[in-house]
Amino acid sequence: MTEFPNWDRNTRMPAPPPPPGACDCQFHIFGDLVKYPPKEGALYEPPPGCTFGDAQGMLRAMGFSRGVIVHAMPYDTDHRLLIDVLEGLSPEERRNFRATAIIKPNVTDATLEKLNGLGVKGARFNIGRKYEESNALSDVKRSMDRAREIGWHAKLHIAGEDVLDFAPFLDEVKHLRLVIDHMAHLHFADGRDQPAHQWILNKLRSDENWWMMCSNGNRDSVFDAGFDDAVPFGRDFIMAAPDRMVWGSDWPHVRWRKARMMNDAEAVELLYRYVDHDTTLIRKVLVDNAATLYGFDT
Repeated sequence: MTEFPNWDRNTRMPAPPPPPGACDCQFHIFGDLVKYPPKEGALYEPPPGCTFGDAQGMLRAMGFSRGVIVHAMPYDTDHRLLIDVLEGLSPEERRNFRATAIIKPNVTDATLEKLNGLGVKGARFNIGRKYEESNALSDVKRSMDRAREIGWHAKLHIAGEDVLDFAPFLDEVKHLRLVIDHMAHLHFADGRDQPAHQWILNKLRSDENWWMMCSNGNRDSVFDAGFDDAVPFGRDFIMAAPDRMVWGSDWPHVRWRKARMMNDAEAVELLYRYVDHDTTLIRKVLVDNAATLYGFDT
């Protein structure tokens, strides 16, 4: 099995610090392998030392007071870890943490209601070849319908090479907030004129139900630091729909393929570059939009 570097535990404060009420809209948590085993044939094995407590420490170090737990792929539709963590939140923590869950046909209505009551606000769909998933589109559609019925949004974990293949299907999804994860993992070297980039920009500009998580430019960059090639893409997306952009660290950066593991603060500082350090836009992305999408108090 391939060895990947672990996250940098010396988390520092971004420069400048984020605004009060800033939200990390995507981090993962992992638990004991015996109590919470991954599914058979999981894309990756849950890494050690990446608990909810570790995540809270990372957020505090960066000055983030809110966060969204994104149910990790290895657990598939086994939500026991997510449920246990959410049930263990104190009243104050419950005000500041939300979650998204993986939904497939085998998830019961009772489980959906339980997750909803614990603060889950979205259903995540890992779509396409990159994630080695083989979900029938009819199943995805039904699961999206269930998300709509319960009042959630849908997170689309899709990669650049798959965007146009799924475009006809996605064009048919109506009356549901769709959040594209991680700038669709576009290949920056293909340029800003690449069809997938332009298709997404058109959706963001023309349909108020389309959102984006403007994150992971650091992962998809060819550079180990600075991540300059991501900046024009991040700017394009935020300028296309500044009221529908959110951001997430994607901690703890599983399957990180660069020689150097970045500090999480660098991912925040990359977002700052997307908006030319405009404090109004930084607050919009990190605070206001996150509050709208995840139901935080403003």
